[in-house]
Amino acid sequence: MIDEQKMRSASLEKLFLKFTIPATIGLVVAGIQGIINGFFIGNAVGSQGLAATTLAYSALVAIVAIAHMIGVGTSSLVALALGKADRQEALKLIHNAFPLLLLTGIGLTAFGLVFSGSYLRLLGASGPVFDMANTYLRIIFAGSVFILLSLALDPLVRNDGKPRLSMMCLTTAVLINIGLDYLFIMRMGMGIVGAAVSMIIAFAFSGILLSLYFFSRWAGLRLKPRSLCLKLGITLGIMKTGLPSFAMQFSTFFLLFANNYMLLRYGSELAVTAYGIIGYVFSIFSFIFEGVALGTQPIIGFNYGARCYSRVARTLKMAVISCLGIGAVGLLLLSIFPEQIIHIFNHDSTELLAITLNGMGIFMFTPFAQGTVMLSSVYFQSINRSSTALFIQIGKIFLFLLPLLWILPPLLGLNGIWLATPTAEFLMFLVVLGLLWKEFGFLKNGKPVSEEGHCPASEIVLTPDN
Repeated sequence: MIDEQKMRSASLEKLFLKFTIPATIGLVVAGIQGIINGFFIGNAVGSQGLAATTLAYSALVAIVAIAHMIGVGTSSLVALALGKADRQEALKLIHNAFPLLLLTGIGLTAFGLVFSGSYLRLLGASGPVFDMANTYLRIIFAGSVFILLSLALDPLVRNDGKPRLSMMCLTTAVLINIGLDYLFIMRMGMGIVGAAVSMIIAFAFSGILLSLYFFSRWAGLRLKPRSLCLKLGITLGIMKTGLPSFAMQFSTFFLLFANNYMLLRYGSELAVTAYGIIGYVFSIFSFIFEGVALGTQPIIGFNYGARCYSRVARTLKMAVISCLGIGAVGLLLLSIFPEQIIHIFNHDSTELLAITLNGMGIFMFTPFAQGTVMLSSVYFQSINRSSTALFIQIGKIFLFLLPLLWILPPLLGLNGIWLATPTAEFLMFLVVLGLLWKEFGFLKNGKPVSEEGHCPASEIVLTPDN
């Protein structure tokens, strides 16, 4: 479990590295599973296989969104409870989250098996691409309970003071996925089926392992089978707090859905394939930003709950600087090595290369703004200001992205579709800067702490609305 004294008084730089580095590595390697599938499918099945996985990937993101809603929602409330020295409340949250994940997984499996085909027809998929995408989706939905357990329990394990354990579980799962992808796709010729099965087996490994941890004697917040139960009030609290995380991931789903629809309307299946390659590349930066954001969540949540506002401000400042730096490095790499990156996924079609290069040249500015936007949403969620966090995610989609996708393609064609996402990201970036400026002002004038940035227990005032 989190060492309360260290969270109050240890070096923030050391805490920041302790939590963010394993979180980032874990999320990157977990996210790489989709990229690995893209690599093997692109080289073994071809552009139609990449188009199929691109169309199906948006539905996978919807499952991820639900996992993050439950996992990050519970994790945020647990950190706040521990900051207030309320261990019993933290245990109630954990015991509610586990059965919620199991029941949600069963419901997603039933829903996905029934409606996967209808979803793909709504996108406009047809022919071999539809058949491959539908097969891929049905397998993914069949194993959705494992995806939920793996991704939702990961932040809870970090919150329990074991960031390295969560990283090791997810890293091992990726290695399993790579080996099975090679075996199933390259050696056995299983194509799309092999990609989906290998992904589910990998998620099952990490999901089961993380579940076993919470029932073991090594867990700080240990699960007891007799105490597992769903309580409506706690469930609603988790969902409310986790809603911004759901919106963050669901905005990716909505982004993929809307872009795929417009690409098929104004472009072709080749344009969808190009978008898939761009998505694989830029997802790496999304995972890094998410790792920084979720890595800081236990530190921010605990210290905000304990009213150590100066430590919250310093942690947030480090995270913002990290995201801006990572975005600048990403922009530099993408501007220098675009062709080499694209050739990882497909090196046969010159037409596909040209379309992808054009799109990537417009998209490459996105990471500079994306990291701070994502971090801000997770920050406000960590301090239980869900409405502000939700505004950041929902606003980006409905205030900026959808109007841009409606306006720009008729004027600019395919370039209008490529331009909509980075423009929406930068517009929300400007909004977020204003929110953070105001927040830093509050934190500066909040509960004073000692000169060293420590927060002695005697200074902590616990209030019901803290």
